[in-house]
Amino acid sequence: MTLEPLFNASPAIQFHVLTVVPAALIGGITLLARKGTPAHRMAGRVWIGLMVLTALSTFLIHEINLFFGFSPIHILSLVVLVSAFVVVRSARAGNFIRHQRVVKSLYFGGIGIAGFFTFMPGRIMHEVVFGVAASEDMPAVAASPAGQVAGAAPIWVWPLLVALIALGISRMRDREMPVWRLMLLPAMLVSSSLLTALIGSLSGSSLAAMGIGLGLGMTSGWMSLRAVPVVLLAGNRVLVRGEVVSLIAILVIFASRFANGAMVALVPHMLERPGVTELFFAAPVFCAGVMAARALAQAGFNPLLARPRQLTLEPES
Repeated sequence: MTLEPLFNASPAIQFHVLTVVPAALIGGITLLARKGTPAHRMAGRVWIGLMVLTALSTFLIHEINLFFGFSPIHILSLVVLVSAFVVVRSARAGNFIRHQRVVKSLYFGGIGIAGFFTFMPGRIMHEVVFGVAASEDMPAVAASPAGQVAGAAPIWVWPLLVALIALGISRMRDREMPVWRLMLLPAMLVSSSLLTALIGSLSGSSLAAMGIGLGLGMTSGWMSLRAVPVVLLAGNRVLVRGEVVSLIAILVIFASRFANGAMVALVPHMLERPGVTELFFAAPVFCAGVMAARALAQAGFNPLLARPRQLTLEPES
């Protein structure tokens, strides 16, 4: 780790780091701490102020120049500013359910997604954390421009990312849906992961990593809903509670695939290190397994429970 790249960066980047780092820490603590206390309200005001400053500072940073100095990160900054307004407004209106959901999406989306891109090879924070600004082991990365990874990605990747974020946020609210629709997204994610294994010439260790990841993911998904009753509705429909797990899982899957593709293009020799390739196969399958198991549990199938807690609601007459 070295702070030299940060010291040599522009004042806008330095200010951005000085706001986003405490925002990440304060936000994480606030999400875990007790809600409604004076300390929670004070921390929330400080956090939302830091998030606004963080988002505004990105408009002075143009490392990734895809369109007149701007990039998809600036679209995310606009989303952060709008979400910050909604967070304050919902809290003042006493709509704490919406307040909590938007806060979670703002934290995991605004900090999690942007944080992923800042640690990509060629970015300043990657050099700060991993200290590879001028190493012989990664000369191509050190010599590459900061926007090489983003610029080399197909243009359709960015609309896909925005759509995935919107999909994850939409699953943070309570909703009624037919069982087949509940199972559709997890089935697509698991199928795409298995299809990747069938098409590619994977090693035995990669296949084993995928199997272990799927097993651990489904076990974790079922365990996470052991205490949540199943709410069945008429017409083979279910009531699904809002959650942030789907957003996190979707972003991890996207980040894993994106990082794997970037490493293949920029530093393929790193994929030869023990465990790296296996991790890129296990991580998305684990997340897909979590979502599949949670969907099955919400539909009434949870093998970790001897007798699922089930509540059937009849239509009003």
